[in-house]
Amino acid sequence: MRESRLWALHLICGAGLLVLLSLHMGLMHYAGILALLGWAREPAMSFSSVVERGRGAAWASMYVLLLGFALYHGLYGLRGVLGEIWGTPRAVRFINTGVVIFGLAVLVYGVAVAVQAARH
Repeated sequence: MRESRLWALHLICGAGLLVLLSLHMGLMHYAGILALLGWAREPAMSFSSVVERGRGAAWASMYVLLLGFALYHGLYGLRGVLGEIWGTPRAVRFINTGVVIFGLAVLVYGVAVAVQAARH
């Protein structure tokens, strides 16, 4: 049952990644099309645009969600691969612990960066 829940969360994160990455790709790499439609005023990659996006709470939330989805999705997959390579119960516990610690550390750092960027 626990693995089913983790797998379902993996799939949900994959779907979230698909949505947020599509939004990111559309806004960052198709700015010319958005400008033609009147939705973008300046290039998405200009310094002022990047700073402005970093200050917005909505963008910071999106970055944090994207980071969380990517971390969970990627680390769950890595955990599965490493668990198949070193399948002893002790190794699997070590892998699970390492993946959780690494994921939480990166998530905390990423959230701190997004919050700091939104404050300035």
